[in-house]
Order: sequence, then structure tokens, then C-alpha cells
Amino acid sequence: MKTFVRVIAVLLALVLLAFLVPSMTPLAIGEEAAAYPSYTPVTLTAEDVAPLDYAAKAPAPLTDAFLPDNGGYLDDTLSVKVETMRAYDTTIMLVWVQIASPTQLRTELCKPYPSKSTARADTIAKRVNAVLAINGDYFVYHSQGYIVRNGKVLRERYNDIYDTLLIDDQGDFTIIQGLTKEKIDAFEGTIMQAFTFGPGLVVDGVMTTEFPLKSSSPTHETQRIAIAQMDHLSYLIVATEGPENKGSTGLTMAEFAQLLYDLGAKNAYNLDGGSSSSVVLNYKKINSLSTGKIRAIGDILYFATAETEEAAQ
Repeated sequence: MKTFVRVIAVLLALVLLAFLVPSMTPLAIGEEAAAYPSYTPVTLTAEDVAPLDYAAKAPAPLTDAFLPDNGGYLDDTLSVKVETMRAYDTTIMLVWVQIASPTQLRTELCKPYPSKSTARADTIAKRVNAVLAINGDYFVYHSQGYIVRNGKVLRERYNDIYDTLLIDDQGDFTIIQGLTKEKIDAFEGTIMQAFTFGPGLVVDGVMTTEFPLKSSSPTHETQRIAIAQMDHLSYLIVATEGPENKGSTGLTMAEFAQLLYDLGAKNAYNLDGGSSSSVVLNYKKINSLSTGKIRAIGDILYFATAETEEAAQ
């Protein structure tokens, strides 16, 4: 009898443990997705792509290179693939990007610095022939940070509160936490773009777990957007919906960092979210459309084709 009782007790304990032990399923998958979307790199067929001049307007996108249903874009120098997933009770847009030349990753302000002018992201994108554009760090809204756009230093106000994203002339990302002038002076690459917003969500493959900057609303479930480097000249943009979108709750910063880490980002950087979050493809905003909100912003980060209509023929 005692043996029978012990067996029953062990079985009950095992059942209880099944409920108490945390699931090993990554947090960003939850119950809404069987697996993460993954991206198989495409082979861009362009050879010896000439660098684009940052001071000149980029070539216009090839009309027939846009994929149906806002699915992306593909020519010999640029691949854009758009897909959506569900995680954290939220609809999330993933945009995978590959370029043939680092000069295809570019930035544009609404008006020359130090103007504080703003415009919709699609308006700025059309002016510069952007195939794909996202909002930047809205640095014209504040006075802090180390800001570089297309190789030109616009502001040098070092503040160790913010994480800074550097994009060098090879198209590679470096995230500096606790920015100082000494850290910039020690950087060995050529800085083409520098953003002051953050925080860094994944830094050199390590997920961030502490978010002391309260202005980024780290504990709020909200609409967020980030850009990540996956590999050389390979990037991922992640844009989540927020509680203002029907059927979505939004993500906290910790959840957002977990999502980018689980998607395999080497370096991932949080940009200006909320209603500023904008993903523009073919001059139209394609993310979080259910609210109808399109906020004017001060700057964009965008990807351009390096292929001309003449070369494509």
C-alpha cells in the first residue's frame, strides 16, 4: 500500500512540475506562432556596383521590380521582402533588406539642419527616390547627441544617457552605450550615419536587459520600430503595432529586445516609435494602417536602388 501511495505521489509531482517549470519556447513566439519567420539571403546579380554619390539623388526605383501586395522589391542591386507575424498578442511587420553597395543605405532630413521642419515619411521618401524608407531618430525634436547624416557631422553634444548607432562606410552597425567623445575618437571606421535615440536592443549579439532611459517608455506596451543588422549588407526592420491598433497590445522594451534577439539580429537599435513609426514602400506607408495616423517627422533612413532603367534594359 505504501508503495502505491508513493507512486501516486510521484506522478502528481510530475504533473505539477509540468505546469510550474517555465516553457523553453522563446518569449517572442508565445502561443501565436509555431516558429520564427526566417530569411534566406538572395543572390544579388549585379557586379561591380558603382557607389552612389550621397550628394546626388539616387536612381528612381524600377516600376516592375516592386512585388505584388506590398510584398517588397527585387532588382539586381536591392532586395526587400515584407512579411508579418503575430507575437505578444500583436501584429508585427518584418522587412528583410539586402543591398549590393553600402551607399544604398542613406538618410534624408525634411529640411537642412538646423531646421526643425517636419513632413510625412512618404513625402520625404518620394523626394529622394527611396525604394524603402523608415523614420529615423527625430533628432530635430531635441538638442542632444552625436548626429551624422550621409557623412556630415551635424551635432556633437555628447550625452552618456543615450545609446548611439553608428553606420560606417561598409554598411556595418556599431552601437555605443554610454557615448563619450573619447569613444567616438577611438572608433576606427568612417562614420556615415549616427543616430541618437535607442536603446540598443542587441549589441554585438548580446541582448539588452536593462533600460534606464525613461523617455523610451520601457515598461509600456506600445508601438515600436527598430533596425537591425543581420549580416554584411543584410538588414532587418521590425515594426510592431500598438494598443491603438485593433487586436494588438504592443510590446514593452524588454519584449522588443527579446524579439530582435530571437530573430537573430547581430546589432539591433530602437528608433522613434509610437505614431512616428513609419515603414514606407513605393512611397506609401504600409505599417499600422488601422489607426489612420501618419505623423510628420524630421528625418528618414532609406534604401535606394543602384540600378538604372537603362542598365535594366
